[in-house]
Amino acid sequence: MEYCQRWVKADPARGYRKVCINALAEATGLSSRTIGNWGANFERRPRYVLHILRQADLLNQIEELEQRDQVNLSLDLLCE
Repeated sequence: MEYCQRWVKADPARGYRKVCINALAEATGLSSRTIGNWGANFERRPRYVLHILRQADLLNQIEELEQRDQVNLSLDLLCE
């Protein structure tokens, strides 16, 4: 839930849970059906998912910093 609270912007036309499930599916690579079966507050999720979401959270934070020109990432360093 913490990941959704931080990164999901609720769309009034759609339910928050559905939007959150889709965001978790995108971040983890898992199906939305699988994530939907984790319980109302995702309490039945596997432990490894927390590690994936932490990495996604860090990447989102870096992306925000880059958009605000507070950090400049050179893609040349990533390509070989």
